[in-house]
Amino acid sequence: MLIRKQKGFDDFNCIADRCPKSCCIGWQIVIDEESLQKYRYTTGDFAPTLRTGVDHREKCFRQNGGRCAMLQEDGLCNLQKTMGEEYLCDTCRLYPRHEEDFLDLREETLTISCPEVTRMLLDPDYIYGFTEEENEEADDPEEYQDCDPFLLDELAYAREKMAALIQNRSIPFQERLSIIGAAAFDMQYDYDYGDTELIGKTCDRLDEAEQLCNDNPVPVEEIEPLNATGIPLDFSYTLESLSFLSELEVLDEEWKDKVRITREFFSEKGRDSDAWNKAMHPEDPEKQAVFEKLFLSFLYTYLCGSVYDGQIYARCMMAVWSLRWIMLLSVATDLTLEQTVYLYSRQIEHSDENINALVSFFESEIPETA
Repeated sequence: MLIRKQKGFDDFNCIADRCPKSCCIGWQIVIDEESLQKYRYTTGDFAPTLRTGVDHREKCFRQNGGRCAMLQEDGLCNLQKTMGEEYLCDTCRLYPRHEEDFLDLREETLTISCPEVTRMLLDPDYIYGFTEEENEEADDPEEYQDCDPFLLDELAYAREKMAALIQNRSIPFQERLSIIGAAAFDMQYDYDYGDTELIGKTCDRLDEAEQLCNDNPVPVEEIEPLNATGIPLDFSYTLESLSFLSELEVLDEEWKDKVRITREFFSEKGRDSDAWNKAMHPEDPEKQAVFEKLFLSFLYTYLCGSVYDGQIYARCMMAVWSLRWIMLLSVATDLTLEQTVYLYSRQIEHSDENINALVSFFESEIPETA
């Protein structure tokens, strides 16, 4: 198996009690079966604490006022402190590390819902990228029977083309995102009409689009196709999308308030305001570099997952608009960019309900196939 690992994956260290947004607060922590059995039959002085702190029926840790029952007042984990790291359940031991398996490929990334990962990603010295190594671990073919190897290759190729385009600073930032969205729309058309082999050729057009913009910059409104309203950066669409965000399942009480403030802020300022231009059209190369890395994080999180459900356009647009929403929130609210990033990720990326809602939101722009 080929292991593709995000740079910094092995070097990550939890900052525990120094974390500004603890993963032990506000989230229900699911416990794997092996750990549940270990906790059930633990003996000794710590056994009563485990019995009262674990809900075996719901397979999770109990909470006290939104805090994990194992979390001490000093911000440290009582379970880890007393019993050792080997006693942590899979969720606590692995987070914020994420693994995604595709046939003979495993991609290992870090999730930006963790403040320390976000800090690392936004560090000017951090370059988003991957290392690769072979692992002798055997694969179970039955486990990946829904994974089309040809489609996976095409999606991975498309992702590399998109990753290269988002870092081409000779093209205005929002045009890069819109070109990527347009390519994903075409890829979805290819897939829906059974022309999977055309996906790679569609992505080759990204090179043509880059060259066109380099030689003769064009307004984003002229980028084809514009059948989907979410592709170009449109002010009215942006306000509508913020209203949609405010209707999602709330995982963090701060979320809904920040989305409301952002929508009201830009609705009042208008599309011709300095605030809108500042938020959506960054000219500073260092700020562009930060946004490029954020987009890459979302792109690597979402796009290749469409090999299992065919939702190519929706998952690509989740990367495009996740970044656009973060850009808006960071300007309109009192949050720093770093705080905005991990708040957004905690709200969206840790809720299947919200992920599915976003997929449906963007899929509604795809016309029905004949």
